[in-house]
Amino acid sequence: MRVEPRAPADIALLAALKGVAMLLALRAGFAQISDDDYARTVIAQSFAHAPKLDPSGTSWLPLPFWLYGGAMMVFGRSLATARALAFVLGLASPAVPYFGLQSMQSSRLVAIGGAALVSLTPWSVWLGLAPVPEGWAGLLVGSAFFFLAARTARGTLTAGALILVGSLSRYEAWPAAALVAAVALLRVRGSTDRTRLANLAAVGIAVLGPLAWIAHNAHAHGDAFHFFARVAAFRRANTGVVPLGERVMEYPLALLRDAPEIAVLSLVSVFAFSRNGELRSAWAIPLLGGATVMALLVWGDVRDGAPTHHPARALLPVMCVLAGAGAAGLREVVRAVRGRVAREAWVVAALVFSVIFGVGTAIAHVRDVPGNGPTERRDAQIARGRDLAAQRIEHLTVTPCAYEHFALIAAFGAPERVDIAQGPRQPVTPDCPSVQAE
Repeated sequence: MRVEPRAPADIALLAALKGVAMLLALRAGFAQISDDDYARTVIAQSFAHAPKLDPSGTSWLPLPFWLYGGAMMVFGRSLATARALAFVLGLASPAVPYFGLQSMQSSRLVAIGGAALVSLTPWSVWLGLAPVPEGWAGLLVGSAFFFLAARTARGTLTAGALILVGSLSRYEAWPAAALVAAVALLRVRGSTDRTRLANLAAVGIAVLGPLAWIAHNAHAHGDAFHFFARVAAFRRANTGVVPLGERVMEYPLALLRDAPEIAVLSLVSVFAFSRNGELRSAWAIPLLGGATVMALLVWGDVRDGAPTHHPARALLPVMCVLAGAGAAGLREVVRAVRGRVAREAWVVAALVFSVIFGVGTAIAHVRDVPGNGPTERRDAQIARGRDLAAQRIEHLTVTPCAYEHFALIAAFGAPERVDIAQGPRQPVTPDCPSVQAE
């Protein structure tokens, strides 16, 4: 892999841009994506107290809980630890697509531009602040396609390793794992003795995560695909019947709605890909990978196996691929229009439009902070949880209104000392949940 001598400076720049964006999002009022933020934190706190292979015991994949729970073993089981680790992972995540694009022999400008574009799109910024895996795991999966496209044994192995981490964190990494394994297996036939072992290892590494989780579900739940049944049941209970057309179009429309700057740049770059066969060949694997992830998300939506809320958070791998391809295509378009402005003025107009539209929509959209509505924020629950922790309460019994109790328990910091009583579902107010301290 060719690495720019100025790579450390580039990574520092990308981290600084992502850090400023995340701080601005906090200033704009970002608090959480949803109650999942706190539920995941509670599970990580439980893992830090009593480690086990499957921390959640649900459909949630285990690696994020190992990661956050491990950090809590060192730095304490607080909500602050979870949020600090999320911030650090958010800062570090742009480095992966940067090096992935570098591995494809992309120019330094393309590597910086593609990594910056996907890292600064609003959902990437928000997910970088939340103690959930979609942000960093999505960039790992998207970047795996870049390393795979490098067509080297080292790149293929790196792709397998990134996919292993991603597939133990998020289900949208699973079709990517199948693609990485298939490409690595095809490369075994034409590889030399020196690279054959690396390609075979990449096959095994890429499929290890999904196969291990399927085997665990078969052993622990008596059903190899118990996780899918659980996700589907939860989705049906919370969304009801959704027309087929809406389910088919939910993820494509979410990409256009939630990452318009990436979508528009991708459309503009089609001009470059249509004229440059070498560019199409170089980007065939990443684009196929992005399409594969999108297809699985659509299929999962049709089968009620996709995430229940905020579909854009599962689209980071697709956004990553399109951001890189858009940056590469834009560079070729700029080259093509030099000296030909009069004859192809429409291309220049399209470029200007994409910049104005992309920047404008990104600025406007970043204010549409998720989880920030009057019934969604959990400031009151967090304050109560911290107050109860400061009082050194030995045991709590909480009766939730919905899922708001996870914020209180996460702030309390000791879920093993909390019992959750069943109560009727009702609208969430700052007084929810009811708490009995002992």
